[in-house]
Amino acid sequence: MQIISLPIAAPAERRFGVRRTPHRNINAARRVRMPPATILPLRESASDDALRIVRGCVALYQLLPDGRRQILDILGPGRLIHRQMTDSAACTAETLSPTQFDRHPLAAPQATADWLAAALLMLRRAQQHALLLGRKTARERVAFAVLDLAQQFGARMRDCTYAEVIFRLHLTRTDLADWLGLTGETVSRTLNALKREGLIGFDTPDIITVKSLTALKTLAGETPASLATLDPLPSLTF
Repeated sequence: MQIISLPIAAPAERRFGVRRTPHRNINAARRVRMPPATILPLRESASDDALRIVRGCVALYQLLPDGRRQILDILGPGRLIHRQMTDSAACTAETLSPTQFDRHPLAAPQATADWLAAALLMLRRAQQHALLLGRKTARERVAFAVLDLAQQFGARMRDCTYAEVIFRLHLTRTDLADWLGLTGETVSRTLNALKREGLIGFDTPDIITVKSLTALKTLAGETPASLATLDPLPSLTF
């Protein structure tokens, strides 16, 4: 599989101020490492293998003709990415941090169940995202996003209480705004409000501590779908 950086339209580059990083050829590599702001050329890949995220963060998004961007999903460790995911939604996959992938051959014995789980999770998260954009307030959207990211990237630290989770925020405020259908100013104001209320804490923009998971879940209204919350799959015969 050849991984290269694809050219991006000039208006989108000017809008987000990011220079996409070119990537060297990594033909037949089992483990793939990519720097931030690298677009995954899944459509151009000759391999039918999926990529499983080992560490790092990937955004799936669509660009509108006028340069506006809608982030459809944020993918963390354990999630599978395949060109069918991007082709079916005509979207782009881009790393938001240094990201490491493992090849996941779809011909492997467990591949059918893994692929079905990935598709069901993607569908469930799309349903939650539609509800979030259509009906939830700014506070509910930001609380849901923090909870989702804590679930995907968080860890309990030895010096934290059981209810606290700390995680690295790979998304900028603009990324969050494009994901949640808000403005960057609204995202910043809401995060600061949640900090004043004691639900979250941060001294730097990229390290977030969730002070109370219970309170955040109550505000978000539901628990984000994840690999851990996905119901066990039934036995399938093909």
